[in-house]
Amino acid sequence: MKTDYSDYKNILEEILELLRTYNEDHWANYFRKSLELLNKGKPQKSIAHSIGAYGGMGSFNDSLYFTGASEVVAKRGFTLSNNLYLECKSKRSMIKRALEF
Repeated sequence: MKTDYSDYKNILEEILELLRTYNEDHWANYFRKSLELLNKGKPQKSIAHSIGAYGGMGSFNDSLYFTGASEVVAKRGFTLSNNLYLECKSKRSMIKRALEF
């Protein structure tokens, strides 16, 4: 059975757009790599890369600001960040990742 990664991809694309718009260049570049891995047919490597941004000092959830964004836009960004983490956790599979070459 093949896993559907469309929700993951949609979240990644939307958060990338916000990150670029609000000059969060470091994180935009980080998640651009996740999207590239997904587009190359390596969804589990993409998920592992994305989830690596969470946790620890200076992590994505600690250093995300959306400077200059309205309250509504910033709230959407933080919601997307949370949704990305939850989507990664729900789709992560060490077995599938090991099979990606």
